[in-house]
Amino acid sequence: MARMRQLSPKGAYLSQTIIGYKGYSTTGTARETDQVFSEEILEKLSETVSMVTRMKRLVAGNADPEVVPTLDIITDKADKLAKDIADAVPTEATLLEALENGKAEEIIDLDSAILEKVGNINQALSMMDLESGAGVTPDDLDSACELLDDLGNYLRERAFLLAG
Repeated sequence: MARMRQLSPKGAYLSQTIIGYKGYSTTGTARETDQVFSEEILEKLSETVSMVTRMKRLVAGNADPEVVPTLDIITDKADKLAKDIADAVPTEATLLEALENGKAEEIIDLDSAILEKVGNINQALSMMDLESGAGVTPDDLDSACELLDDLGNYLRERAFLLAG
């Protein structure tokens, strides 16, 4: 009987949070995990764009004139990150190389950080959305922009690890 490697605490958390997340013990599971992870993050970024779109409708004409352009920036950043994720599909060879070079735990750590970061983005926007955009300032939205920039850095680092 083949022995399965146990997932780290972060890997176990991810497997409980993301249906189909199995870690990176083999190239087969790594490919599946990368796909379900990417789909999860794409779904969360879609939620980001939906919240921002709703906020634009709520604040149109009633807010600081700088708010709507900042909301547009958030949408643009989220859309770009989604495109980057969709375009970054590792090959079997690069997955195998990453596994052979012992990068599985680093990737799992990044997956955990990415999931947490996109959750923070959506939580921050959700709080602003619950307030119907009342009193939202460009400074409030700048923190969401910074979180999206951080998310982009994590995603690039993950793509680099998966690319070998």
